Amino acid sequence: MKKYDDNYIDETEENDSSPKKKKRFNVFDWYYAREGKGVDEDGFVALDKPTLKNFFKLLWRKLGKLMSCNLFFVFSNFPLAFLIISMAGLLTTQSIHPYHQSALTLNGLSLFESDGAIMTFNSLYGTQINITAINTPTIVFFCLGFLTIFTWGFSKVGTTYIYRNLMKGEAVFPFSDAMYVIKRNIKQSLIFGIIDFIFIAMFIYNISFLLANYTISSMNSFMFFFTLVMCVLYFFMRPYIYTMIFTFKLSMGKIIKNAFYFIILGIKRNFMALFGTIAFVLLNLLIFRLFMPIGIILPFILTIAIVDLIGVYASYPIIKKYMIDPQMTRKSGENEDFDEENAEYSEEITEEN
Repeated sequence: MKKYDDNYIDETEENDSSPKKKKRFNVFDWYYAREGKGVDEDGFVALDKPTLKNFFKLLWRKLGKLMSCNLFFVFSNFPLAFLIISMAGLLTTQSIHPYHQSALTLNGLSLFESDGAIMTFNSLYGTQINITAINTPTIVFFCLGFLTIFTWGFSKVGTTYIYRNLMKGEAVFPFSDAMYVIKRNIKQSLIFGIIDFIFIAMFIYNISFLLANYTISSMNSFMFFFTLVMCVLYFFMRPYIYTMIFTFKLSMGKIIKNAFYFIILGIKRNFMALFGTIAFVLLNLLIFRLFMPIGIILPFILTIAIVDLIGVYASYPIIKKYMIDPQMTRKSGENEDFDEENAEYSEEITEEN
């Protein structure tokens, strides 16, 4: 059986005996950062039975927290707005030019002659077209937009940590919890955030380019489907990687290797997450078609959080099954007073466990 070369040290659990710092007021936690019980009053913990029914139950109960996470993600990646504005052409210089070099002559002749041949040629070659020219503001905004490459990983690790804790039924303070886990995983968050942003940009460009040129050749058709498959496999790996960054003390290479294994080990839940993501995105597009203002606002307040929650909901039970539970069982057998919250694991975790 394959081994996961990982020394598990859950750095996300705080020792109850450590002194608690006073939380500062912030815009994300102004309503939700209130002291309360670690789980709901009826003891609901989605991780105990991570079914489809419990997903929607978790979604409904934690809707406010999800909106806070969505806003945190959007504001954390604010440079992305510059990229969107530049690529939308809102700052480009627009001008009107003749479609053909003879357009001006034909337009002049058509004003004084109503000859059929002149009118025909004028309709074919005398039209005007809009020309878009890239200017300095567009280039500046485009460059500013790529600063997102440095904030992407931090925001993803912070929000993924919150989604995992929501699934475990723990008390969550969105902004402070996100900052807590980011500070503890700055290096790996930055490294994989850059990798993730580049891969997403490459997949978007390649798929859109190959789709536009799909019928040109059989090679283009093959490359389109090959790129699509690679995109789906990468989609499967992402939530595992971001979750393992803050859950285990591993090198980036081992995290990516384990995530690759989990494509197969969690194949059923991975495809359920894929179909769920597609369904929510299509729902958002449908709302956009029916009522555009709401469709535009939804990604900024909820859609991103729901899509990310789907990934964590699908991936974390697999991580727990193959990487956490076997070590916890072995350690608890050795020590009757086993403390799950403050345990440290130093042995290899294998599938045999």
